[in-house]
Amino acid sequence: MNKIKKLFSRYVFPAIFKVLPLKEDRIVFSSFGGRNYSGNPRVISETIGNQNLNYKCIWLLKKEVQVNDLPNNVKRVDTDSLLSTYYLYTSKFWIDDSRKTIVYGKRKKQIYFQTWHGTPLKKIEFDAESKLSSHYLKYAKKDSESITYLLSGNRYSSEKYLSAFRVSKNQLLEIGTPRNDKLVSEANVLKSDYLDKNEITILFAPTFRNNMEDNGISQLKKLEINVLKEFFALRNQKLNFMTKFHPNVNQYLANDKKSREYMKKHEVELVDDGIPLEHLFENVDVLITDYSSIFFDYALLKKPLILFNYDEESYSKERGFYIELSSLPVPVAQNGKMLIQIFEEQAQDLLNSSERLLNYVGNFEDGTSTEKVIELMKKASK
Repeated sequence: MNKIKKLFSRYVFPAIFKVLPLKEDRIVFSSFGGRNYSGNPRVISETIGNQNLNYKCIWLLKKEVQVNDLPNNVKRVDTDSLLSTYYLYTSKFWIDDSRKTIVYGKRKKQIYFQTWHGTPLKKIEFDAESKLSSHYLKYAKKDSESITYLLSGNRYSSEKYLSAFRVSKNQLLEIGTPRNDKLVSEANVLKSDYLDKNEITILFAPTFRNNMEDNGISQLKKLEINVLKEFFALRNQKLNFMTKFHPNVNQYLANDKKSREYMKKHEVELVDDGIPLEHLFENVDVLITDYSSIFFDYALLKKPLILFNYDEESYSKERGFYIELSSLPVPVAQNGKMLIQIFEEQAQDLLNSSERLLNYVGNFEDGTSTEKVIELMKKASK
């Protein structure tokens, strides 16, 4: 039954809806294929609501997704429903942060803002064509053909997007990304000098490994948390340690007795999946991650960051990188001993790591991305 419903929603009804008039004041939002109410689309949607702008916001969400804080100005619609197809083809604007899984492209006068969800370190989309299914690539091709504007937060991203999305330069909107507007505005207020604190907080946020056994506790063990705590204790600093894993890993850890015991013994706080990482950043003094693109966002706060690339060679074969981590102007470690050396011998380099990274990628973020998107919509609606 579901297959038949999707068939009609994606192939049959679009042909009918595409002849109906466009609603100039209607925007369709989606995040991660309807799996989340989050990211750049959420920031734009909530700004529109807070400013009481005359737009009707439609959010496409899967039925099973729980959202407890959906604003009153938002209409929720099931992603795979006939109604979602209707709104997609009769709304002036689309705003998304991942691919749309539809076959028909947008109509000629529709405007599609593709905001994506992070600066790419790992190869993505058509640059990783051999790693992706033909099914996905079919949708990706149609999605790229529909893009009006592809938002970019830095020069480095713009360079990669051209081939990854197969777009032209005039489709790139180099204005930053909405979810980072707040980080930019808070940068000078929240800038961290962990050296002068009696208590510091480190966030460890690694990416997912295909082999489940290579995730979670095995990653924490490589950090040698006890050694880190002893090091900071000798400096009369208490270390608070938080970790945020991939949702599948987090769920496993939360339900696994041995994992819970390990984290309790080593005083590791497991961050809940429902908390966006950008909301955590203001309480974090140092970020340790591996191949997650979040470190590009975190750098906007000009706080210290370390890349922990203990399996870079094998992971690179699995996913492929645009650049070698060693070429980035930030401290890199492969084990707990190297982490200690960074804190002990490269303290000043660590403090300046984020600013060097921003210069390296050619940062476009200035805290006004959301307003610029809204201004473009206003002009298009006239």
